[in-house]
Amino acid sequence: MRNPCVVEAKEILRQSTQGRTKPFIIRDTQDDQYVVKGVNGVGQKSLVSELICSELARRCELPIAEYALMHFPSGMLDFSTEPRAGDLKGGPTFASKVALHSQDLLFSQLEAIDEAFQQRLLVFDYWVNNEDRRLSSQGGNVNLLWSSVCGLVVIDHNLAFDPINCTGDFENHVFSQQRNSFKDLEVRARHEAVLDAALNDWDMITNTIPFEWLYRDIDDEASEIQPTLAERFNLLARLRDPSFWSLI
Repeated sequence: MRNPCVVEAKEILRQSTQGRTKPFIIRDTQDDQYVVKGVNGVGQKSLVSELICSELARRCELPIAEYALMHFPSGMLDFSTEPRAGDLKGGPTFASKVALHSQDLLFSQLEAIDEAFQQRLLVFDYWVNNEDRRLSSQGGNVNLLWSSVCGLVVIDHNLAFDPINCTGDFENHVFSQQRNSFKDLEVRARHEAVLDAALNDWDMITNTIPFEWLYRDIDDEASEIQPTLAERFNLLARLRDPSFWSLI
C-alpha cells in the first residue's frame, strides 16, 4: 500500500491570482514548492476529488503532478500576514508539486501530442466526470502544463465527480476529436484494461484519504461529505457497462 507523501510547510510565498480556486504557492521544509489547496478554501469534496483522481491517473499511466499532504506548524496560519491564510485551515491540505519551468499547454502544441495519450486523457476525464479541460484557438482552461524538465503534466481535478448523477458535456474537451477512436474495439480494450485495473485498487486509494476531508463530524460516519465514496465508486463502475463507450 502506498500512502501519500506528507510534507511540512515552511513559507507561504503567495496566493495565486489565477483560476477559481486561488491556490497558494508554498515552500516546504525541503525547499520544494507546491500549489496548495485547503479545506476552508475549496471544500472537502474538492480535496477528495483531487486525491482520488491523482491516484487513479497515476495507475492509468498519466503524467499527473506529484502530490503530497501538507501540514502547517502550530501558529503559522494564525500569525501569517497573508490575508486569506485561513483558507488553508480545516485539516491537511492537498499540495501539488510545482513543475519546474512549466507553462500552460498552448493550442499550437496540441498536434505534437501522441494520439494514445490524447485518447487516454479523454476517456479518463469522461470516466471521472471532469469537464474542466478545454482549449481551442480562442483559448480555454486546459489544465495541462508543458515543462522543458518534466514534459506534459496533468493538473487540477477539483471539479471531478460533479455532478455525480449524470455525465457532463465532453464535446468541447481539448481532445474531443479522439472520440471516434473508441469505435475501434482494440483501442477500446487497451484503455479499458488499464482503467479497470486502477478501479480494482479503489479500497487502497480511499483508505489514504484524511478523515477530515470525508466527514462533517469525524466521530459520526453518517455525516459523510457528498458525494459519498460509494457514489463516486458507482460513477466509476459504469466503465464496466458496454454503454459507457458509446456515450463518450
